[in-house]
Parts: sequence; structure tokens; C-alpha cells
Amino acid sequence: MEIHSVEMLEVLKNLILNGKKSLVSSRVSIERNEVLELIDELQSILPDEIKEANTYYKESIAIKEDAIADANSIIGKANVQAETTIREAEDTANRIIADANAEAEAIVREAHMQQEQMVQENRITQLANEQAREILEHASLREKEIQIATKQYLEDRLNTVSSLLAKTYNEIEKNKKSL
Repeated sequence: MEIHSVEMLEVLKNLILNGKKSLVSSRVSIERNEVLELIDELQSILPDEIKEANTYYKESIAIKEDAIADANSIIGKANVQAETTIREAEDTANRIIADANAEAEAIVREAHMQQEQMVQENRITQLANEQAREILEHASLREKEIQIATKQYLEDRLNTVSSLLAKTYNEIEKNKKSL
């Protein structure tokens, strides 16, 4: 049965712990040949295990370096993709903002045009109302003039008729008297 270096170190430790203790000091008496044999055997197998451990260590370093390189590559690609996505999103956002600004400007222009049209229509309405007021005032004045003229005409006509009637009455009375 093959004993590994860790197990040999445990055996050596037990020899020391179980050795004869000195009464005066902390010294221990152990079997010299037994300890030397263990040390020789440990030295003979230790280099192989160290070589294996070194190989495993180098392989683990290579694996770690490959993993770091892969991770850095993935991170680099992710960063490039993220930057591209951000750039595209910014471009899209800028286009949307530009379109929104253009639409807002068009709406404002349309509102100004409608406002100007309404102001013009309001001016036209004001002018029409003012003209209508002037026409009504003129018509009212003309109506009063016509009423006065009609009254005067009727008065003149009635005076004329009255005068004729008075003449006719006088003639009738004269003719009546002469009869």
C-alpha cells in the first residue's frame, strides 16, 4: 500500500506526540530510525507530488488566464454592442426629438396663421359692423328726413286741400245764398 506525503506527515506528527516525554523539559524521545525512514520516503515521493501540484497549478493558471481572456473578450463585445445600442438609441431619440420639434413648429406656424386669419376676419367683421352701423345711422337719419319731408308734404297737401275745400265751401255758400 502506497502512503502519500500528507499521510506520512500525520505519522511523523503522531510519533512526536506519542514519544517518551522528558520529566524535566518539553523534549520527546522518538525512535530515530523510524523517523529517518519516514523522512527518506517522504523525500522520495514528495518531488513527484510537487511536480503534479506544479502541473495542476500551471494548468489552473492557464485555465484562469483563458477564462479571463474569454471574459475580457465577452466584456469587450458587450461594451461595443452596448455603445452601438446606445448610439442607435441616441440617434433614434434625436430623430424623434427633431420630428417632434418640426411637428411642434408646424403646429405653432398653423396656430399663428389661424390667429392671423382670425384677426383678419375679426378686422373684416369689425369693418363690416362699423359699416353696418354707419349705414343704419345714415338710414335712420334718412328715415327722419323722409318722415319730416313726408309730414311737410302731407301738411302742404292738406293745407292745399283745406284751402281748396274752403274755396269750394265758400263758393257753395255763395251759390247757396244766390239761390
